[in-house]
Amino acid sequence: MPADRISSLFAPRSIALIGASERPGALGTVVLANLREAGFSGPLHLVNPRRASIAGAPAFADIGAVPGDIDLAIIVTPAATVPGLIEACGARGVRAAIVMSAGFREAGEQGRALEREMLGHARRHGLRILGPNCLGVIRSDIGFNGTFSASNALPGRIGLVSQSGALCTAILDWARVNAVGFSSVISTGIGADVDFGEMLDFLTDDPLTDSIMLYIEGIHRARPFMDALRRAARSKPVVVMKAGRHAEGSRAAFSHTGALVGSDRVFDAALRRAGVLRVADFANFFSLAATLGAGMHTTGRRLAIVTNAGGPGVMAADHAADRGLAVATLAPQTLAGLDAVLPSHWSHGNPVDVLGDADAARYAAAFAACLADPGVDGLVAILTPQALTAMEEIARALIAAAAGQDKPVLACWMGEPSVVASRALFRAARLPSHRTPEAAVDAFAAISTWGENQRQLRQQP
Repeated sequence: MPADRISSLFAPRSIALIGASERPGALGTVVLANLREAGFSGPLHLVNPRRASIAGAPAFADIGAVPGDIDLAIIVTPAATVPGLIEACGARGVRAAIVMSAGFREAGEQGRALEREMLGHARRHGLRILGPNCLGVIRSDIGFNGTFSASNALPGRIGLVSQSGALCTAILDWARVNAVGFSSVISTGIGADVDFGEMLDFLTDDPLTDSIMLYIEGIHRARPFMDALRRAARSKPVVVMKAGRHAEGSRAAFSHTGALVGSDRVFDAALRRAGVLRVADFANFFSLAATLGAGMHTTGRRLAIVTNAGGPGVMAADHAADRGLAVATLAPQTLAGLDAVLPSHWSHGNPVDVLGDADAARYAAAFAACLADPGVDGLVAILTPQALTAMEEIARALIAAAAGQDKPVLACWMGEPSVVASRALFRAARLPSHRTPEAAVDAFAAISTWGENQRQLRQQP
Protein backbone atom coordinates (compact mmCIF):
# COMPACT_ATOMS: atom_id res chain seq x y z
CA MET A 1 0.00 0.00 0.00
CA PRO A 2 1.40 3.45 -0.85
CA ALA A 3 2.75 5.29 2.18
CA ASP A 4 0.23 8.12 1.89
CA ARG A 5 -2.66 5.63 1.98
CA ILE A 6 -1.26 3.90 5.06
CA SER A 7 -0.76 7.24 6.78
CA SER A 8 -4.33 8.18 5.94
CA LEU A 9 -5.62 5.08 7.73
CA PHE A 10 -3.34 5.23 10.75
CA ALA A 11 -2.31 8.85 11.09
CA PRO A 12 -5.06 10.85 9.40
CA ARG A 13 -4.68 14.61 9.34
CA SER A 14 -8.41 15.12 8.79
CA ILE A 15 -11.47 12.91 9.17
CA ALA A 16 -15.01 12.91 7.85
CA LEU A 17 -17.48 10.87 9.92
CA ILE A 18 -20.28 9.83 7.56
CA GLY A 19 -23.36 8.95 9.56
CA ALA A 20 -22.46 11.17 12.52
CA SER A 21 -25.22 11.42 15.09
CA GLU A 22 -26.08 12.55 18.59
CA ARG A 23 -28.94 10.09 19.03
CA PRO A 24 -28.31 7.96 22.14
CA GLY A 25 -27.16 4.48 21.21
CA ALA A 26 -26.47 5.28 17.57
CA LEU A 27 -23.18 4.04 16.13
CA GLY A 28 -22.38 7.50 14.80
CA THR A 29 -22.83 8.93 18.29
CA VAL A 30 -20.39 6.48 19.87
CA VAL A 31 -17.72 6.93 17.20
CA LEU A 32 -17.97 10.71 17.43
CA ALA A 33 -17.60 10.60 21.21
CA ASN A 34 -14.57 8.30 20.95
CA LEU A 35 -12.84 10.54 18.41
CA ARG A 36 -13.34 13.58 20.60
CA GLU A 37 -12.45 11.94 23.91
CA ALA A 38 -9.23 10.45 22.52
CA GLY A 39 -8.08 13.95 21.65
CA PHE A 40 -7.90 13.83 17.86
CA SER A 41 -6.38 17.19 16.98
CA GLY A 42 -7.10 17.49 13.27
CA PRO A 43 -10.25 18.71 11.51
CA LEU A 44 -13.21 16.42 12.22
CA HIS A 45 -16.07 16.91 9.76
CA LEU A 46 -19.54 15.50 10.43
CA VAL A 47 -21.70 14.30 7.55
CA ASN A 48 -25.44 13.72 7.92
CA PRO A 49 -27.96 14.87 5.29
CA ARG A 50 -30.74 15.24 7.87
CA ARG A 51 -28.95 17.51 10.34
CA ALA A 52 -27.49 21.01 10.15
CA SER A 53 -25.48 20.53 13.35
CA ILE A 54 -24.54 17.63 15.61
CA ALA A 55 -23.27 17.82 19.18
CA GLY A 56 -22.38 21.49 18.79
CA ALA A 57 -20.58 21.15 15.45
CA PRO A 58 -21.80 21.90 11.92
CA ALA A 59 -22.95 18.94 9.85
CA PHE A 60 -22.66 18.66 6.07
CA ALA A 61 -25.24 17.11 3.79
CA ASP A 62 -22.70 15.06 1.85
CA ILE A 63 -18.97 14.50 1.50
CA GLY A 64 -18.80 16.87 -1.46
CA ALA A 65 -19.83 19.78 0.76
CA VAL A 66 -16.99 19.26 3.24
CA PRO A 67 -14.24 21.91 2.87
CA GLY A 68 -10.52 21.18 2.63
CA ASP A 69 -8.61 17.95 2.18
CA ILE A 70 -9.92 14.74 3.75
CA ASP A 71 -7.52 11.93 4.56
CA LEU A 72 -9.96 9.46 6.05
CA ALA A 73 -13.69 8.81 5.90
CA ILE A 74 -15.30 6.70 8.63
CA ILE A 75 -18.58 5.25 7.35
CA VAL A 76 -21.21 3.99 9.80
CA THR A 77 -24.30 3.97 7.55
CA PRO A 78 -26.21 0.86 6.30
CA ALA A 79 -24.50 -1.43 3.81
CA ALA A 80 -26.78 -0.47 0.92
CA THR A 81 -25.52 3.13 1.10
CA VAL A 82 -21.82 2.29 1.17
CA PRO A 83 -21.00 1.80 -2.55
CA GLY A 84 -22.43 5.22 -3.40
CA LEU A 85 -20.59 6.81 -0.49
CA ILE A 86 -17.29 5.25 -1.56
CA GLU A 87 -17.82 6.59 -5.09
CA ALA A 88 -18.50 10.06 -3.66
CA CYS A 89 -15.46 9.85 -1.37
CA GLY A 90 -13.22 8.77 -4.22
CA ALA A 91 -14.45 11.57 -6.46
CA ARG A 92 -13.86 14.00 -3.59
CA GLY A 93 -10.22 12.87 -3.23
CA VAL A 94 -10.57 11.02 0.08
CA ARG A 95 -7.56 8.70 0.44
CA ALA A 96 -8.92 5.95 2.69
CA ALA A 97 -12.08 4.78 4.41
CA ILE A 98 -12.96 2.71 7.45
CA VAL A 99 -16.26 0.95 6.73
CA MET A 100 -17.88 -0.23 9.95
CA SER A 101 -21.15 -1.26 8.29
CA ALA A 102 -22.04 -4.98 8.17
CA GLY A 103 -23.99 -6.78 5.46
CA PHE A 104 -21.48 -7.63 2.76
CA ARG A 105 -20.08 -11.04 1.77
CA GLU A 106 -20.95 -12.48 5.17
CA ALA A 107 -24.63 -11.76 4.41
CA GLY A 108 -24.96 -13.77 1.18
CA GLU A 109 -25.19 -12.98 -2.52
CA GLN A 110 -26.81 -9.56 -2.13
CA GLY A 111 -24.02 -8.54 0.23
CA ARG A 112 -21.36 -9.89 -2.13
CA ALA A 113 -22.82 -7.76 -4.93
CA LEU A 114 -22.61 -4.67 -2.71
CA GLU A 115 -19.01 -5.52 -1.88
CA ARG A 116 -18.04 -5.88 -5.54
CA GLU A 117 -19.64 -2.53 -6.34
CA MET A 118 -17.91 -0.85 -3.39
CA LEU A 119 -14.50 -2.23 -4.39
CA GLY A 120 -14.99 -1.23 -8.01
CA HIS A 121 -15.52 2.40 -7.01
CA ALA A 122 -12.60 2.32 -4.55
CA ARG A 123 -10.12 0.87 -7.03
CA ARG A 124 -11.08 3.29 -9.75
CA HIS A 125 -10.21 6.19 -7.45
CA GLY A 126 -7.24 4.59 -5.66
CA LEU A 127 -9.08 4.73 -2.32
CA ARG A 128 -8.21 2.03 0.24
CA ILE A 129 -10.79 0.45 2.55
CA LEU A 130 -10.44 -1.09 6.00
CA GLY A 131 -13.38 -3.40 6.64
CA PRO A 132 -16.29 -3.63 6.08
CA ASN A 133 -17.88 -5.00 9.25
CA CYS A 134 -15.01 -3.80 11.42
CA LEU A 135 -14.59 -2.06 14.76
CA GLY A 136 -12.09 0.46 13.37
CA VAL A 137 -8.63 1.64 14.40
CA ILE A 138 -6.95 2.99 17.53
CA ARG A 139 -3.54 4.70 17.43
CA SER A 140 -2.68 5.69 20.97
CA ASP A 141 0.32 7.89 20.15
CA ILE A 142 -1.73 10.39 18.11
CA GLY A 143 -4.95 10.35 20.13
CA PHE A 144 -6.89 8.57 17.38
CA ASN A 145 -9.76 6.30 18.45
CA GLY A 146 -11.77 5.65 15.31
CA THR A 147 -13.84 2.82 16.80
CA PHE A 148 -17.12 2.16 18.56
CA SER A 149 -15.37 0.36 21.43
CA ALA A 150 -16.48 1.09 24.99
CA SER A 151 -12.81 1.31 26.06
CA ASN A 152 -9.89 3.18 24.57
CA ALA A 153 -6.42 1.61 24.50
CA LEU A 154 -3.75 2.59 26.97
CA PRO A 155 -0.51 3.68 25.28
CA GLY A 156 1.89 0.78 24.84
CA ARG A 157 4.04 -1.11 22.37
CA ILE A 158 1.86 -4.06 21.31
CA GLY A 159 0.19 -4.04 17.90
CA LEU A 160 -3.10 -5.97 17.83
CA VAL A 161 -4.81 -6.99 14.58
CA SER A 162 -8.09 -8.89 14.80
CA GLN A 163 -10.79 -10.10 12.44
CA SER A 164 -13.21 -9.96 15.35
CA GLY A 165 -14.20 -6.53 16.56
CA ALA A 166 -15.84 -8.06 19.63
CA LEU A 167 -12.55 -9.69 20.59
CA CYS A 168 -10.84 -6.30 20.30
CA THR A 169 -13.32 -4.78 22.74
CA ALA A 170 -12.83 -7.66 25.20
CA ILE A 171 -9.05 -7.32 25.02
CA LEU A 172 -9.22 -3.55 25.48
CA ASP A 173 -11.42 -3.98 28.54
CA TRP A 174 -9.07 -6.58 30.03
CA ALA A 175 -5.96 -4.59 29.11
CA ARG A 176 -7.13 -1.42 30.85
CA VAL A 177 -7.57 -3.28 34.14
CA ASN A 178 -4.22 -5.04 33.72
CA ALA A 179 -2.27 -1.93 32.59
CA VAL A 180 -1.37 -3.44 29.20
CA GLY A 181 -0.98 -0.86 26.45
CA PHE A 182 -1.11 -0.93 22.66
CA SER A 183 0.56 1.02 19.90
CA SER A 184 -2.21 0.06 17.48
CA VAL A 185 -5.50 -1.79 17.62
CA ILE A 186 -6.76 -2.71 14.16
CA SER A 187 -10.00 -4.50 13.38
CA THR A 188 -9.89 -5.86 9.83
CA GLY A 189 -13.50 -6.97 9.58
CA ILE A 190 -13.94 -9.07 6.45
CA GLY A 191 -10.80 -7.61 4.86
CA ALA A 192 -12.32 -6.82 1.48
CA ASP A 193 -9.40 -4.56 0.53
CA VAL A 194 -6.68 -3.88 3.11
CA ASP A 195 -5.76 -7.29 4.53
CA PHE A 196 -3.63 -8.96 7.19
CA GLY A 197 -0.47 -8.85 5.09
CA GLU A 198 -0.60 -5.08 4.72
CA MET A 199 -1.37 -4.62 8.40
CA LEU A 200 1.60 -6.80 9.30
CA ASP A 201 3.89 -4.81 7.01
CA PHE A 202 2.78 -1.60 8.70
CA LEU A 203 3.34 -2.93 12.24
CA THR A 204 6.69 -4.51 11.30
CA ASP A 205 7.97 -1.12 10.15
CA ASP A 206 6.34 0.82 13.00
CA PRO A 207 9.01 1.94 15.49
CA LEU A 208 6.35 2.24 18.20
CA THR A 209 5.44 -1.47 17.99
CA ASP A 210 7.62 -4.05 19.76
CA SER A 211 5.37 -7.12 19.43
CA ILE A 212 2.38 -8.15 17.33
CA MET A 213 -0.76 -10.11 18.20
CA LEU A 214 -3.13 -11.52 15.58
CA TYR A 215 -6.60 -13.03 15.92
CA ILE A 216 -7.40 -14.84 12.68
CA GLU A 217 -10.55 -16.57 11.48
CA GLY A 218 -9.40 -17.10 7.90
CA ILE A 219 -7.00 -15.82 5.26
CA HIS A 220 -8.18 -14.81 1.80
CA ARG A 221 -4.76 -14.09 0.25
CA ALA A 222 -2.38 -16.63 1.73
CA ARG A 223 0.90 -15.88 -0.07
CA PRO A 224 1.11 -12.13 0.77
CA PHE A 225 0.06 -12.95 4.33
CA MET A 226 2.80 -15.55 4.82
CA ASP A 227 5.42 -13.30 3.23
CA ALA A 228 4.47 -10.50 5.63
CA LEU A 229 4.31 -12.90 8.58
CA ARG A 230 7.82 -14.24 7.97
CA ARG A 231 9.15 -10.71 7.64
CA ALA A 232 7.45 -9.63 10.87
CA ALA A 233 8.62 -12.65 12.86
CA ARG A 234 12.26 -11.98 11.95
CA SER A 235 12.20 -8.73 13.92
CA LYS A 236 9.40 -8.91 16.50
CA PRO A 237 7.50 -11.51 18.53
CA VAL A 238 4.29 -12.44 16.70
CA VAL A 239 1.51 -14.32 18.52
CA VAL A 240 -1.39 -15.83 16.59
CA MET A 241 -4.70 -17.15 17.83
CA LYS A 242 -6.60 -18.77 14.97
CA ALA A 243 -10.23 -19.81 15.20
CA GLY A 244 -11.78 -22.51 13.04
CA ARG A 245 -9.37 -25.27 14.07
CA HIS A 246 -12.14 -27.82 13.48
CA ALA A 247 -14.96 -28.10 10.93
CA GLU A 248 -17.57 -26.67 13.29
CA GLY A 249 -15.46 -23.62 14.03
CA SER A 250 -14.69 -23.13 10.34
CA ARG A 251 -18.39 -22.98 9.52
CA ALA A 252 -18.96 -20.46 12.32
CA ALA A 253 -16.07 -18.31 11.07
CA PHE A 254 -17.50 -18.23 7.56
CA SER A 255 -20.92 -17.14 8.81
CA HIS A 256 -19.26 -14.40 10.88
CA THR A 257 -16.86 -12.76 8.43
CA GLY A 258 -17.07 -14.85 5.29
CA ALA A 259 -13.54 -16.09 6.01
CA LEU A 260 -12.23 -19.19 4.27
CA VAL A 261 -10.32 -20.98 7.01
CA GLY A 262 -8.60 -23.84 5.18
CA SER A 263 -6.61 -26.71 6.66
CA ASP A 264 -5.59 -26.01 10.23
CA ARG A 265 -2.76 -28.52 10.06
CA VAL A 266 -1.24 -26.77 7.05
CA PHE A 267 -1.72 -23.38 8.70
CA ASP A 268 -0.07 -24.55 11.91
CA ALA A 269 2.95 -25.91 10.05
CA ALA A 270 3.30 -22.63 8.15
CA LEU A 271 3.26 -20.68 11.41
CA ARG A 272 6.00 -22.83 12.88
CA ARG A 273 8.18 -22.38 9.80
CA ALA A 274 7.66 -18.63 10.03
CA GLY A 275 8.82 -18.58 13.66
CA VAL A 276 5.45 -17.47 15.01
CA LEU A 277 3.92 -18.32 18.39
CA ARG A 278 0.44 -19.83 18.36
CA VAL A 279 -2.02 -20.01 21.25
CA ALA A 280 -5.32 -21.86 21.35
CA ASP A 281 -7.30 -19.97 23.98
CA PHE A 282 -8.09 -16.50 25.27
CA ALA A 283 -6.35 -17.04 28.61
CA ASN A 284 -2.98 -17.58 26.95
CA PHE A 285 -3.64 -14.81 24.42
CA PHE A 286 -4.20 -12.32 27.25
CA SER A 287 -1.31 -13.71 29.28
CA LEU A 288 1.11 -13.39 26.38
CA ALA A 289 -0.04 -9.84 25.74
CA ALA A 290 1.19 -8.88 29.19
CA THR A 291 4.38 -10.91 28.87
CA LEU A 292 5.29 -9.54 25.46
CA GLY A 293 4.47 -6.05 26.67
CA ALA A 294 7.23 -6.47 29.26
CA GLY A 295 9.80 -7.10 26.51
CA MET A 296 11.20 -10.37 27.91
CA HIS A 297 13.46 -12.58 25.77
CA THR A 298 15.48 -15.79 26.13
CA THR A 299 16.54 -18.75 24.01
CA GLY A 300 16.94 -21.08 27.01
CA ARG A 301 14.42 -23.55 28.38
CA ARG A 302 15.79 -24.14 31.91
CA LEU A 303 13.35 -22.87 34.50
CA ALA A 304 13.79 -22.20 38.21
CA ILE A 305 10.69 -22.29 40.39
CA VAL A 306 10.53 -20.60 43.80
CA THR A 307 7.44 -21.27 45.92
CA ASN A 308 6.18 -21.16 49.49
CA ALA A 309 4.05 -24.29 48.99
CA GLY A 310 5.01 -27.69 47.66
CA GLY A 311 1.85 -28.41 45.68
CA PRO A 312 1.96 -25.41 43.33
CA GLY A 313 5.67 -26.02 42.78
CA VAL A 314 4.95 -29.58 41.69
CA MET A 315 2.18 -28.32 39.40
CA ALA A 316 4.61 -25.89 37.78
CA ALA A 317 7.27 -28.58 37.37
CA ASP A 318 4.79 -31.01 35.81
CA HIS A 319 3.54 -28.40 33.38
CA ALA A 320 7.09 -27.42 32.48
CA ALA A 321 7.73 -31.03 31.49
CA ASP A 322 4.49 -31.05 29.49
CA ARG A 323 5.71 -28.01 27.57
CA GLY A 324 9.15 -29.45 26.83
CA LEU A 325 10.93 -27.23 29.34
CA ALA A 326 13.66 -28.32 31.72
CA VAL A 327 13.29 -27.82 35.45
CA ALA A 328 16.79 -26.43 35.95
CA THR A 329 19.34 -28.48 37.87
CA LEU A 330 20.77 -26.00 40.34
CA ALA A 331 24.55 -25.73 40.57
CA PRO A 332 26.28 -26.98 43.76
CA GLN A 333 27.25 -23.43 44.69
CA THR A 334 23.63 -22.33 44.29
CA LEU A 335 22.43 -25.13 46.56
CA ALA A 336 25.12 -24.26 49.09
CA GLY A 337 24.06 -20.62 49.04
CA LEU A 338 20.44 -21.59 49.56
CA ASP A 339 21.40 -23.91 52.42
CA ALA A 340 22.98 -20.92 54.12
CA VAL A 341 19.83 -18.77 54.04
CA LEU A 342 16.89 -21.22 54.10
CA PRO A 343 15.64 -23.42 56.94
CA SER A 344 17.25 -26.86 57.08
CA HIS A 345 14.07 -28.58 55.87
CA TRP A 346 13.72 -26.66 52.62
CA SER A 347 13.31 -28.76 49.45
CA HIS A 348 17.05 -28.90 48.63
CA GLY A 349 16.35 -28.72 44.92
CA ASN A 350 14.26 -27.14 42.20
CA PRO A 351 11.42 -26.27 42.77
CA VAL A 352 12.86 -24.24 45.62
CA ASP A 353 10.29 -24.51 48.43
CA VAL A 354 11.07 -21.67 50.84
CA LEU A 355 8.26 -22.95 53.12
CA GLY A 356 4.98 -21.46 54.24
CA ASP A 357 6.42 -19.06 56.81
CA ALA A 358 8.80 -17.43 54.31
CA ASP A 359 9.20 -13.68 54.63
CA ALA A 360 10.40 -11.23 51.98
CA ALA A 361 14.07 -11.64 52.94
CA ARG A 362 13.92 -15.42 52.53
CA TYR A 363 12.16 -15.11 49.18
CA ALA A 364 14.64 -12.43 48.04
CA ALA A 365 17.60 -14.67 48.87
CA ALA A 366 16.08 -17.50 46.85
CA PHE A 367 15.37 -15.19 43.90
CA ALA A 368 18.93 -13.88 43.89
CA ALA A 369 20.50 -17.34 44.13
CA CYS A 370 18.42 -18.80 41.31
CA LEU A 371 18.88 -15.85 38.96
CA ALA A 372 22.65 -15.90 39.52
CA ASP A 373 22.87 -19.57 38.54
CA PRO A 374 24.31 -19.91 35.00
CA GLY A 375 22.16 -23.02 34.49
CA VAL A 376 18.92 -21.07 34.96
CA ASP A 377 17.30 -19.27 32.00
CA GLY A 378 14.24 -17.90 33.76
CA LEU A 379 12.34 -17.76 37.04
CA VAL A 380 8.73 -18.38 38.02
CA ALA A 381 7.96 -17.10 41.53
CA ILE A 382 4.89 -18.63 43.18
CA LEU A 383 3.18 -17.33 46.29
CA THR A 384 0.19 -18.73 48.16
CA PRO A 385 -1.38 -16.38 50.74
CA GLN A 386 -0.72 -18.07 54.07
CA ALA A 387 -1.16 -16.69 57.57
CA LEU A 388 2.36 -15.27 57.86
CA THR A 389 2.81 -14.25 54.21
CA ALA A 390 3.59 -10.58 53.55
CA MET A 391 2.22 -10.56 50.01
CA GLU A 392 3.08 -7.00 48.96
CA GLU A 393 6.50 -7.00 50.61
CA ILE A 394 7.43 -10.19 48.77
CA ALA A 395 6.06 -8.73 45.54
CA ARG A 396 8.40 -5.76 45.97
CA ALA A 397 11.28 -8.18 46.56
CA LEU A 398 10.52 -9.92 43.26
CA ILE A 399 10.29 -6.61 41.42
CA ALA A 400 13.69 -5.63 42.83
CA ALA A 401 15.19 -8.99 41.85
CA ALA A 402 13.88 -8.63 38.29
CA ALA A 403 15.21 -5.10 37.82
CA GLY A 404 18.04 -5.09 35.32
CA GLN A 405 17.76 -8.83 34.72
CA ASP A 406 18.25 -10.27 31.24
CA LYS A 407 16.43 -13.44 32.33
CA PRO A 408 12.61 -13.59 32.27
CA VAL A 409 11.01 -13.28 35.69
CA LEU A 410 7.33 -14.15 36.04
CA ALA A 411 5.02 -13.94 39.04
CA CYS A 412 2.23 -16.26 40.12
CA TRP A 413 0.50 -14.84 43.19
CA MET A 414 -2.31 -17.36 43.72
CA GLY A 415 -5.68 -16.40 45.17
CA GLU A 416 -7.84 -13.33 44.66
CA PRO A 417 -8.69 -10.76 47.38
CA SER A 418 -5.48 -11.33 49.33
CA VAL A 419 -3.21 -10.69 46.34
CA VAL A 420 -5.01 -7.86 44.52
CA ALA A 421 -2.61 -5.24 45.88
CA SER A 422 0.41 -7.33 44.88
CA ARG A 423 -0.89 -7.69 41.33
CA ALA A 424 -1.26 -3.92 41.17
CA LEU A 425 2.41 -3.59 42.14
CA PHE A 426 3.38 -6.00 39.37
CA ARG A 427 1.30 -4.10 36.81
CA ALA A 428 2.94 -0.82 37.79
CA ALA A 429 6.38 -2.44 37.41
CA ARG A 430 5.41 -4.13 34.11
CA LEU A 431 6.29 -7.50 35.60
CA PRO A 432 4.02 -10.22 34.15
CA SER A 433 1.72 -11.73 36.75
CA HIS A 434 -0.28 -14.93 36.28
CA ARG A 435 -3.04 -16.51 38.32
CA THR A 436 -1.95 -20.13 38.01
CA PRO A 437 1.40 -21.94 37.91
CA GLU A 438 0.48 -23.39 34.52
CA ALA A 439 -0.15 -19.95 33.01
CA ALA A 440 3.20 -18.66 34.26
CA VAL A 441 4.99 -21.69 32.83
CA ASP A 442 3.14 -21.26 29.52
CA ALA A 443 4.36 -17.67 29.34
CA PHE A 444 7.98 -18.72 29.90
CA ALA A 445 7.60 -21.47 27.30
CA ALA A 446 6.34 -18.93 24.77
CA ILE A 447 9.24 -16.55 25.45
CA SER A 448 11.70 -19.41 25.08
CA THR A 449 10.07 -20.74 21.91
CA TRP A 450 10.14 -17.33 20.27
CA GLY A 451 13.80 -16.89 21.16
CA GLU A 452 14.66 -20.28 19.68
CA ASN A 453 12.61 -19.49 16.57
CA GLN A 454 14.61 -16.31 16.12
CA ARG A 455 17.88 -18.19 16.49
CA GLN A 456 16.85 -20.70 13.82
CA LEU A 457 15.59 -18.00 11.47
CA ARG A 458 18.93 -16.19 11.69
CA GLN A 459 20.69 -19.41 10.65
CA GLN A 460 18.55 -19.86 7.53
CA PRO A 461 20.18 -18.70 4.28
